[in-house]
Amino acid sequence: MPPNTAANHGLPVQLSTPGASSIKPMPSGVQGNREEWLPLPPARLLQLMKSLAMVYVVAYLITQRHQWKTMIRDKSKCDCILNGYTVGREEGQHNQLDCTPRQFDSQTAKTCLRNSKVLFIGDSRIRALQERLIVLLDPNPKRELSKRAAKPRKDPRHRNKTTIIADANVHVLLIWDTYIGKSWLAMLRYLKSNPLDGADLIVAGAALWTIRRDPSLEGLDHYKVYTKSVLRLASSLVRESDTNLVWVRQANVNESVPGPRRSNMTNARVRMFNAAVDSVWPRFRTPGMFMFDPGHVPLLRDGVHFTEDATDETVQAILNVHCNSQLPVTDRKTCCQGLLHSITAPQVVLLVIFVCSIVILFWGVCCRHRCSRSLFRSLSQTSIRDTGLKRNTSSPVVMICQCITLLGIVLLYTYLADRTPVFTKEEKHFNWTSFAVPLAILGILGFVTYQPVKDASVLNRQQTCETRGWMQLVLLVYHYTGGSKILGLYYVARLIVAMYIFLSAFGHYTYGLKRGASSWSRVAEVLFRLNLYTVLLCLTMDVPYLHYYFVPLISACYLLVLLVAAIPPVAWDQNKSPWMQVLKAICFTLVVALYRVQPDMFNWIISFPPLSQLFLDDDISLHEWTFRFGLDVLAVPSGILCAVMLHRFPQINGWICSRSIGNNLMTILSAVTLVVYCGMMATNCTSKPECNLVHTYLSPIMLGGFVLVRNTWEPLRKHYSQFFDWVGIYSLELFIAQYHVLLANDTRSLLVLVEGNPILNICIVTTIFVLVSHTVAECTQMVVNVMKGLATEND
Repeated sequence: MPPNTAANHGLPVQLSTPGASSIKPMPSGVQGNREEWLPLPPARLLQLMKSLAMVYVVAYLITQRHQWKTMIRDKSKCDCILNGYTVGREEGQHNQLDCTPRQFDSQTAKTCLRNSKVLFIGDSRIRALQERLIVLLDPNPKRELSKRAAKPRKDPRHRNKTTIIADANVHVLLIWDTYIGKSWLAMLRYLKSNPLDGADLIVAGAALWTIRRDPSLEGLDHYKVYTKSVLRLASSLVRESDTNLVWVRQANVNESVPGPRRSNMTNARVRMFNAAVDSVWPRFRTPGMFMFDPGHVPLLRDGVHFTEDATDETVQAILNVHCNSQLPVTDRKTCCQGLLHSITAPQVVLLVIFVCSIVILFWGVCCRHRCSRSLFRSLSQTSIRDTGLKRNTSSPVVMICQCITLLGIVLLYTYLADRTPVFTKEEKHFNWTSFAVPLAILGILGFVTYQPVKDASVLNRQQTCETRGWMQLVLLVYHYTGGSKILGLYYVARLIVAMYIFLSAFGHYTYGLKRGASSWSRVAEVLFRLNLYTVLLCLTMDVPYLHYYFVPLISACYLLVLLVAAIPPVAWDQNKSPWMQVLKAICFTLVVALYRVQPDMFNWIISFPPLSQLFLDDDISLHEWTFRFGLDVLAVPSGILCAVMLHRFPQINGWICSRSIGNNLMTILSAVTLVVYCGMMATNCTSKPECNLVHTYLSPIMLGGFVLVRNTWEPLRKHYSQFFDWVGIYSLELFIAQYHVLLANDTRSLLVLVEGNPILNICIVTTIFVLVSHTVAECTQMVVNVMKGLATEND
């Protein structure tokens, strides 16, 4: 069953249990009867869909077994790099990506190539790559030419060169040899027999001069014979050493460029020479050998050589192939990183726990069927209620192991989908059609499931849960389509996040006003529900806690609300004047507003371990936390103030629910204010820092306006959407899971399970994404109920 909506997401707590129903109630500790007001989707249908989704994923993994073999053999998977998808891309081009390339700067390249030798062998295209690598390593290198350099020719560029990057001790060598023949074989034999002089990375390729000077097919036959011998020798060299070889295939030429030296250079002949290499490459390919296909790259006016940008991108691709498996995993980009390379100690521990839970679960099932019922019954006598996963015929240990097993399956799928190239990734490209159509479909689903509410009060539980549901769907479409590139949509998303924090603060403070002080067990329960999935993802995906910024925000919101509620006069003291609660909320508003201006005055509180480790970003600083928390910092006191006004001033609640003329005018004014605000932010904002400041101080007014619009008009207040309500229950899990299950590469790319059919792919990926979120919510609730049941028995 789903988690406690009120405790988990900060919704107003339903104080009275609904009337009797033929449907079984929720687990112990969950207020209300969820299935009474939500008849869909049936539990059996969800279980069937989860089974079908698991079968589909397993079948997909089986069909990708050749990719598994390639990853295990080559320690990497670099299709999007080796196929040239990163070279010469135009804006709006939609390429299938297996991973996200790492962008190398001078320092990162030096870190990878330190104390290394890089050998370039070939013609002018290869020479251009060598020169651009030198520029990347050091824009102004002190070049030291080898004493054994070739004799000067007519063109000084046609000679061997050695460049040393002194501060990193990187030797970049160029062997100018435009014809694949005996000289190539002699050079490879020398490298094989003299390991100390060997290169760590070899970049090779040549055919242009053979194509240009020999119009007959004799040159092609000669090329085939010697290429076969060169690749055989190179394969032996790579196997016996730690050398990586990147063979650069011939790119197309521009046949329209005139000139006597270009008459034989046709794309048909280029394809013939490439086919000669392709025919022998699979036979001699070994781990550490890679073939780079630049494809149709932008060319200079001569019609042969790459543009400077294309050359730089090719160098970046080669560095991705060679370096990504050597650099620290903190970069978290998956291109060319080995399947086992990024395994960390916490991941190994989680894997061991996962395997042990499967063994214990299997043992428990066997005991239930084979051992004596009396012995097993003695382990099963607990007060834990049904959670929708298993009836209470299982021991607490077996139930916990069942949750761990399901969570382990979810985390394993998440890791494979995001951190490995088993699943294809796709770039995001925004257009208004792809953004508007899903929203229209979701809006129709929400409209057709509108039902009367059971409690027509302002910000009742069903209304707030519905609000969080449709807001979460808007955020999912916004992230999936890449809407963050549109500044106006960016501020709509910011307003939605602020509304979520507002509702969280409102719900938690409402609990304090009506239920009294929260026990330590409830505080631990709420924080556990909020953070379990996030902590597991942090350990599995090897990312900092602040990477999923939303969970730290609402966790901090909950703790701040507890702090404010406990400050005298306490929130649950009914004998004190309600104006004291208003004054306390106003003082809290001034304090958090000061944080927005001077965050360093407060950040010292979390600057000490272990709190500092939770709030540090990738740059080991508090900048990300300061930005995220300061952006919507006024939403917390706004939620507290709203809770006080609605629950301690009944006349305000009554005025909002009345049908007076002033009420109607307020509704119209609030709606106009919301539209004008969104329109102005969309059209007038040109700088995020300036408009972020505007958002921080004006968003509370917009949140209040939304509350009035949603509640002053009676038809809206007395109805809610079951569909949005159901989504709202799992909004936290949906928000977190989207990072890796709906999207990929930490939201930078899209996950692809069906290639070539975007509509079917969206349907399948979205279905699995929703089922994963539902499973996580069920498991979290089950673990909480088991712990509460055991604690009750111990008491």
